Amino acid sequence: MALVRDPAFWRRFSVAVRLDEEVKTSPEDKNTIIWSNNWIRTQHREKRKSILWGCALLLAALVLITVVVVIIWWFDRHHWLRKKHD
Repeated sequence: MALVRDPAFWRRFSVAVRLDEEVKTSPEDKNTIIWSNNWIRTQHREKRKSILWGCALLLAALVLITVVVVIIWWFDRHHWLRKKHD
């Protein structure tokens, strides 16, 4: 048996085999692949949404803490938090 000397032969051969296998696959397998791609896309979307909600909650907590600190500081500067001495 002689060896094939054309360097592109194996590339063409593998492409032909892959295309032949894709044609032979059943429609159920193709639906599974589509469902799988949708599942992956959905997982990425949910992860992105969770990260955004986490950042929004963190930002809201930081704003709330900042507002409370500023209010306490303002009350202290205007002597509203000190006891009145008679």
